[in-house]
Amino acid sequence: MSDAFQLHPPGATGLVLRRFTPSAALRPYVQCYWQAQGQSQGQGGSEPAGREPEGKELLHPDGAAGLLFNFGGALERDGERLRGTCWIDGPKRRTARLTVGSQLDLLGVRFLPGMAFPFLGEPLAALASSELTPGEALYRLELEALHERLLETPELAGRLALLESYLLERLRRHATPQVSPLMASLDWLERHQGQANIATLVAELPFGQRRLERLFQRHVGLSPKRYARLLRVARSRELIKQGGATISLTDTAFAAGYFDQAHFIHDFKAVTGFTPGGYRDHVRRRYGPVQSSAV
Repeated sequence: MSDAFQLHPPGATGLVLRRFTPSAALRPYVQCYWQAQGQSQGQGGSEPAGREPEGKELLHPDGAAGLLFNFGGALERDGERLRGTCWIDGPKRRTARLTVGSQLDLLGVRFLPGMAFPFLGEPLAALASSELTPGEALYRLELEALHERLLETPELAGRLALLESYLLERLRRHATPQVSPLMASLDWLERHQGQANIATLVAELPFGQRRLERLFQRHVGLSPKRYARLLRVARSRELIKQGGATISLTDTAFAAGYFDQAHFIHDFKAVTGFTPGGYRDHVRRRYGPVQSSAV
């Protein structure tokens, strides 16, 4: 596994986030392992309307699912305090807001879009929501027992080795052949950054849209159209971060494949909770005029 690297600028929310590359056998399925820890922040007052409070980290959806293990204080996401120690993080339709405090200590696995099914054994559509699914909801995964083993192994390297072993065993016992049409469709949508019409994709497939929808509901948990929207909004966020105030939001919308400003604003707010202008203000306040590593 690779060395850790910090993703977030120090002091932005107090979050220290590190990612680790899985072994070669798991790379076709797993984006990364990650560790998130909080640092103490000063007490702040109330925030102006529309501003993201300090200590809130944005978790943008990418169409992927994951596993989450808690070793710190109670987890708070979207203003709700969650009970439990481990969860399945199904594919999200909109940005979540994680409360960051000094007691935050999380370890997770992030699968690639469409690649979680062999490990979870559950149609991803059943896990797609804005909420985390408690580990105990899928007893066959034995996530609570795995959490206990992780808790008894305080060293990070040992915990990552346990996760590797667990996933490799799940893969050995439950591996299914990769669905080539699904992989080709995901790759096609990513290459087009969600901008092309789904009908254009279907025209290149040896089957119709109904089967494509079923494949996506089972393996991705989102419809092709909704997944494409996540990709397009993600592209919009990157353009806003790169361009700052120097590029108009109209030009940003056009570059992201939107030909209707109202449609652009609707999609962006539906996914992130911000208008495009509000998100640009959020990035500028927290990370400076131009900050390509902002989230």
